[in-house]
This record gives sequence, structure tokens and C-alpha cells, in this order.
Amino acid sequence: MMVSVSAAASSAPVGLAPHSSGKMKPSDMERWKRAFARANSYKTRPSTIAATEFFDKANGTENNDASASNEWRTLPDRLVRLCNRLCDGAVGQIPSEKERLALTAAVFAAAPPNFLDAFRDMFAADLTVHQAQWSHDDDDNDEDASENLNPPFNEAEVYGALRTLGWIQTKLAKPMGQALHDTVLSAVRDMIGGEFEDGTMLEQVAQTWKDTVIVPWVRDVVGSDAYEADAWESKLDFAVAECFATIRIGEIFDIVATFPDSMPAVHELRDALDRTRMHTKLATELRASLSRRLIHPGANTSQIISVYCNVIKLLREIDPSDGLLDVVAEPVRSYLRGRNDTVRCIVTSLTDEKAGGDLYEELRRQDARPLEQAQLDSDDEGDAPDYDWSPPPSLFKQRGTMGYVSQSGGTGDILSMLVGIYGSKELFVNEYRVMLADKLLANLDFDTDKEVHNLELLKLRFGELSMRQCEIMIKDIDDSKRINSNIRETIVEKKKKRKEDQQKKKRKKTQQPPEAAEVDEPVVDCAIVSHIFWPALQKEQFKNHPRIQSQLDEFSLEYAAFKNPRRLIWHQMLGTVQVELEVVDEDGGGSHMQEFTCSTLHATLISHFEDKQQWTLEDLATETGLSEESVKKKMGWWIANRVVQLVKGRSGGATVTKYELTSVDELADTEHDSAADSDYYEDDGEEQALSARAQQAEEMQVYESYIFGMLANLGQLPLDRIHNNLKMFASGSDHKYDKTARQLSSFLQKLCKEEKLECGGDGMYRVLKK
Repeated sequence: MMVSVSAAASSAPVGLAPHSSGKMKPSDMERWKRAFARANSYKTRPSTIAATEFFDKANGTENNDASASNEWRTLPDRLVRLCNRLCDGAVGQIPSEKERLALTAAVFAAAPPNFLDAFRDMFAADLTVHQAQWSHDDDDNDEDASENLNPPFNEAEVYGALRTLGWIQTKLAKPMGQALHDTVLSAVRDMIGGEFEDGTMLEQVAQTWKDTVIVPWVRDVVGSDAYEADAWESKLDFAVAECFATIRIGEIFDIVATFPDSMPAVHELRDALDRTRMHTKLATELRASLSRRLIHPGANTSQIISVYCNVIKLLREIDPSDGLLDVVAEPVRSYLRGRNDTVRCIVTSLTDEKAGGDLYEELRRQDARPLEQAQLDSDDEGDAPDYDWSPPPSLFKQRGTMGYVSQSGGTGDILSMLVGIYGSKELFVNEYRVMLADKLLANLDFDTDKEVHNLELLKLRFGELSMRQCEIMIKDIDDSKRINSNIRETIVEKKKKRKEDQQKKKRKKTQQPPEAAEVDEPVVDCAIVSHIFWPALQKEQFKNHPRIQSQLDEFSLEYAAFKNPRRLIWHQMLGTVQVELEVVDEDGGGSHMQEFTCSTLHATLISHFEDKQQWTLEDLATETGLSEESVKKKMGWWIANRVVQLVKGRSGGATVTKYELTSVDELADTEHDSAADSDYYEDDGEEQALSARAQQAEEMQVYESYIFGMLANLGQLPLDRIHNNLKMFASGSDHKYDKTARQLSSFLQKLCKEEKLECGGDGMYRVLKK
């Protein structure tokens, strides 16, 4: 019985208390009648009738216009009539709060879903007219424009009605705020968009434009008393600063790209962020812009580094504590770490004035500190804190004020942050050694003043111990200049003495008067290097032409006598020769002279054409001791300069391709259009790159014994385990392990191709058992 009674009670309507027999009491029936009567009387209330008429007129107008977007055009008149009806029914035409609340409840209860959107459109249309009037104040002659800039409705009457109804502060705060935000955002974009070099933009927007357009309009809408009571001045200042910061944040990548010319815009953005605390939005937008527009394969590494330096400088103007920088720059650091030429581009920018820019100036800063000190935090320093020391603020305070200069952030300069991408300065020192070797070997005048200056600056940043080998390399070039001078004088003196002896013998026979002994100057200058301190150089050898080899042998003999017991070992691929060619036309008897600067191998190849007019590729390869592929590539340089041409010939009954000298007329044309063609056959930077690759291959070869010993004792290992073991056990040796996992992987794959190691499908490396 209790279960059935409970079910009946739960299904009864609210207010219904049935008897146990299921019949309604007379008192309950009376209550229900009174409730229905009150519900029916609601429809006949004045507020309900006014609300119904308010929306009936709106629906009729909307159907005539056939556009929901034009609903706001009838809204001003309807609001005025609604307000008049409220006031007409009130005592003394001043409605009470009860009457106002009743009408408000009735209107918004019957309102359609897009009712507030109509108010937003009405506010936006009126603000647009005020903005247009301000823009055309200086154009007094444009009568047509002045006629079109009249307000769309009677502002005093409509806004007075809204204040009487009491809707502005309660019901219409959101649509009014949306209209204000959209108008301010559009106006600020038109005024400041793309203009980064004017430092008065924020003041012009926040003071002149706001006080002329926005403030009068808001006063008209809310009234002067409400404007002061509700602190609208501070609200509008925040809204303008927020829109200003939003526009600048959207242009942040362009601001970074044009830095430091955009410094005024950066300072104004900093002021706007201090008011709005939109640092998180700035970090998110800049990080996304860098990922989308900068760090992709189509961008040059030097461009990425330049923009990264601009990002560091710009964000330190906004946030000296580097809090923003740590968030924004991490994708750029990771991408640069994965590029093969990042270190070389950084070192080139540091030492080359033409390609340097910010990094070139960074190396020459007067307040620069060694990298070890620049990368240390204040807590890592050995000095004890003084009485002025204070602990850093809490994490909550640091999040709230991004402009706080923390004691650990913002201490590193740009160079230390670039070095910090890899975590080790050894990569940069080794790369500089390779670049320095290329520069010194290509310096035909043995002038090292510029390199000495760069070395001294690098010693201040990287330390003298790291640059000791580079210092020895420069000293080798200086010593070479002195040795070359002594050997050249010795050779000249010996030649003069031999010639004088010959003249004496000749005078004894012919009785002729003595003549001045004139001899040719030596043509060989030699860069003598200490191979222990230099990076790995090209060691490929070939057979020089006899006339070139005789000059080298003469120099070697004099050096052996001058520096006994030392001997010279020639790196023939690294030489540079200045060749003067005289091509004679056998038919007309004319000739043409032209000078070329080329490698020793190029000079050897062209010298053979002085002995014979035509050469096959096989014969030239035999004479030089090189492969036909290497000779063919080098001969392409002479073909590109139109000194040599390809002709078809017969040999042993078969057609073969031969090389022969060009005519005088064709050689004369090389002064105009041969320079661009030479790049097609040979890259100008090939020899420098070969030096770097040779050094890397030789350095990796040192770790081969470590790898074999590791795999022999521990069995099969994955790449990460081998990499970590090398960093642990090879760091204390003479050859410090500073390679990346990608470089180690390439070396292990090379050992697998040489059938020294094998790699299983699970990525485990093991010694190959034969």
C-alpha cells in the first residue's frame, strides 16, 4: 500500500493535494481558479500590451524590408513610443521602479533571440557616423559627404528613452560593449596599421581620437552622471589600449622583420601591454607567426638567425626578464639546432663584415663578457650576496608582471644565446678553425691583420685556451711570409751567381765587356703549416706538369737547406696559380693575352696543351694520375672560359671526343660572358667544403675504436646508448666527443656500408662477424 500511495503522490501536479480517495478538496479548487485568473490577467496588463505592440510593429516592418539586418532602423522610433507610453501611464510622467521593471520584464520575455543584436547594430551605425564625421572634419568642401554624415536617428531622444527605461546599464551593456569594441578596433587599424616608425600613434589614438569621438558618444548614451559614477574614462582607456595591442600583436612579425626601424612601435606596444596584460596573447601570436612564416625549408639560415636576433632584442624591450623570449624562441632554437649550416652561418656573421650585421657588431661590443660568465645565473656566481639582495618574487607575481627583471633572466647576450642552442662552444671553435684555414690558404698576400683582429675578439668571448690552435695557424702564415721572402732572395742570388759565372766563361772566350746579370723572379710562394694544429686538409695527389714541378722542387730544396732537417709535403689540391695565356692564331699570326686565377690542377691541365694541341680525356688522366671523372670536371672550367673546346676525332677506327685550344676570336669573347658559365661546371666553394668534410671524417674516425670496444664488451646497443657512452667516456680524452646524434648515426651507417658493423631491424648495432 505504501508503494502505490507514493507513486500517486509523485504524479500529482504542483499544488494538488488529493484525498486518499483521489478527489480534490474545495479549498484546492479555489486556489487553482485564482492561479488561472492571475495568468489570464497577465495578458491584459499594460506592460504586456505595450510589449506586444512593440514587437508587432517590428515584425511588420521586417517583413516589408525583407531583411533581418534592417531591424535596427525601426528600433529608435519604437523605443521612443515605448518610453512615452511608460511615462504617460505614470504619476507626473515619472515612472516608478516597479512600472519600469514590469515593462522591462514583459519586453524581454517576448523578445526574439536576436533582439540584442538589433541594439548592437544600432549602436554600431551611430558610432560609424561619428567616426566618419571626425574623418571628414578637414574636408569642408565636400557637401555631398556632409549630407551623408547625419546621425541615423535623434540621438538625444533615443538615448534619453533608453535611460528612462533603465536598460543601458543592465540589459544593453553587452551589445553596447560589442559595438564600441568593433568600432574602436576598426578605427585603430585604419590609423596605425603598417606604421611602425611614428612613436605618437598610441597617444594620438588614446587622447585625440578617443576624446573627440568615443567619449562624447558614451556621455550621450549613458549620461554625464553615470559616466563619472561608473568610471567610463578608465574603461575607455583600457578598451583603446586593448585594441591598440591587438592590432600590433597581429603585425608583430612585420615589426620584428623591420626592427630596429620599428623601435617606436615596440615602445608603444610595451606601454599598451603594461595596461592590458596581454603578454600571453603576444607570445602565442609571435610563436605561431615564427613557425608559420620563418622556420621552413624555404628560408635561408642566415635570414632565420637575423630574425632570431631581432626577436631577442625586441622582446627584451618588452620583457627584460626573458620570460617571453623563453616561450617564443624555443621553436626557432630547435629548428636551428637541426640545420647543418647553422654553426657556419653564425661564425661567418661574427667574422665577416659584409655578411655580419647584428652579430658582427655583437662581437665588437665594449661591454661583452666571456661566454662562461654570460651564461651564468646570479645564483651560480661565487660572490656572497650583499645586504641589498632580495629573493625573487613568487611565481604568481612573475606571471602577473612580465616586465619584472628577474635576477636569473635577461643576463645572456645574443652570442651566448646562439651558442646556448647547442650547449657547447666547441662546435663554434672547430667551425671557425675550418673557416680560418680556408681564408688563410686563400690569402695570397699573407696579410693576417684582419684575422688577428677577429681572433683577439673571439678570444675575449670563447677564451684564450679554445683559440690556441687558431693562434698557431695565423702564426704559421706570418712565418711563411718571412720564409718565402728569405727563400726567394736566396734563389735570386743563386741564379744571379750562376748567370755571372756563365758570363765570365763566355767573356773569356769572346772577350766581350761584362753585362748586368738579370734573372727571372721566383714564381712560388708557399703557405707552410703545422699539420698538427690545422684542420684536416685535402690530401689527394696528382702529377704536376714538369715545368710546374721543377719550380716546386727548387723551392723544396731551398727550404730543406734553410730549415734542416724539416721537409715540405705539398698539398697540391690547395694551390692557387695565376696563369697568363697567350693564344697564337697559326693562320693569321695574331695573338691574344689573358690572365686567369685557377687551382694548381687547372694550371697543370692547361700546361699540357703547350706541349700538344689536342688531348683525349684518357691521355690527360694518365698524365695527371687522376680519374677521368675528376679530369673531365676540371676541364669543364676551361671550356666554360672558352680557352678549350671539344672536338670530334678518330682513334683506332672509333670516334672519340678530344680537347683542343680555341681560336683567338673565341678567347677574346671570354672577357664579357664567360664568368657566369663557369659556375655551371664547378662550385666556387667546393674546395672550402672539402676541407670541412675532411675534418669531420677524420674526427669521426677517432671514435671508431671506442665504438668497436663498446660493442665488443657490451654486445648490441642502440644509437642513444652509444651516443651517451661516447659523451661519458670520450669527453676526458684528447679528442673530446661533441657530435650530435645525427652525425653519429651517419657515421654508424658508413661503418655498416663498409661491412664493419650491422644494424638489425630493431635499431640495435653490433659488430659484424665474418
